[in-house]
Amino acid sequence: MAGYIIRKYKDSDYEAVRSMFADGMLEHAPATRGFLLKRPQIHIFLLGVFLFFFAIVKSYLLAITALFISVVAGRLHLDSEFRGYVQQCYKEDLLDIQKSYMEREGACFWVAESDGEIVGMVAAQPPQIPDGEHTLELRRMSVGKNCRGQGIGKALCRAVIGFAQEHGCTAVILDTSVVQYAAHKLYESVGFQKVNNHMYPSFFGKVTNFGILRFRYDIPSLT
Repeated sequence: MAGYIIRKYKDSDYEAVRSMFADGMLEHAPATRGFLLKRPQIHIFLLGVFLFFFAIVKSYLLAITALFISVVAGRLHLDSEFRGYVQQCYKEDLLDIQKSYMEREGACFWVAESDGEIVGMVAAQPPQIPDGEHTLELRRMSVGKNCRGQGIGKALCRAVIGFAQEHGCTAVILDTSVVQYAAHKLYESVGFQKVNNHMYPSFFGKVTNFGILRFRYDIPSLT
């Protein structure tokens, strides 16, 4: 890949940014499925399905078939949840990126461009839930699958950190799921530290123990 530049978002980036966000989110579905299939809660549920149907039909084959159908149905439901989240974001901050970030005080949106193509993106805005500090929230981080390992993710993180310093913020915070392993390594390599772990705020999150990790980068004081 040729060199890249980090620049602020412009309206002509709209479709590329939304497409990159969707592709990045849907990439996490396989890792999430793998995580869930290792959960004891899921094992107990699937065992219960097998025993329930075996008790009714008295057939190992039919009980295994019911078990297989349950797994497939679960996979389809999970994929639907991911697509639903993408559509929700399309209707929220990604509906009007200019208004959500570029015209909002204390917020910004950057893209990484190489050879005229968008290969990465990241956004920053004041926390959606005030935390009592002057912090900045890093959001919508994504790097194209074929462009990773080139330092683009680190450069995007540094753009957010620099923006936070310019605006007198005390720290940059971000939330990411437990299955985004490559992202964890990226943030830690830049200097973020994991400070919290909480369950995904839904019945699904509580039942499966699916966690959301919070990372924090403290801005050095200039005094």
